[in-house]
Amino acid sequence: MFLTRGIVRRTALLLLSLLAVFNVWSETTDDAATLTVAEAKILVYVSPVGDRARRDGLDVALELQTSAQLNQADYYYFWVYNAKREQSGGSVTIGYFAVNKHTAEVWDTDTKKQISSDLVVGVQKIVRDSHHIDEPKIEKYRGRPL
Repeated sequence: MFLTRGIVRRTALLLLSLLAVFNVWSETTDDAATLTVAEAKILVYVSPVGDRARRDGLDVALELQTSAQLNQADYYYFWVYNAKREQSGGSVTIGYFAVNKHTAEVWDTDTKKQISSDLVVGVQKIVRDSHHIDEPKIEKYRGRPL
């Protein structure tokens, strides 16, 4: 009886360990490949639009947008605005942008065009490397609608 209890206990521990490993592995592969909001904000901030706005003396700020009409499963959406400008002096809006959570691609949601620059490409490489985003994953998620 004692031997059987020991075997059952060891088997149960082994199974729990395996479940824990598989659970961690699956979370790591799915979650690790998804950008954080902070990383997405950085990509928009260093985009040519943000760079141009800062060069013009604007204080670039971003606000995460949520709406049932937006594809939030695949993108983070941002309202980008000039935090320095008084609202009564005209629009503070610089633009609306989206960052693909799976590929780190930056999109202008008004023109539906992808935005890039040498700096964006460099930051994308760092972010993609840290999340183990490879070319097959980029191809898989590249065509997701805004």
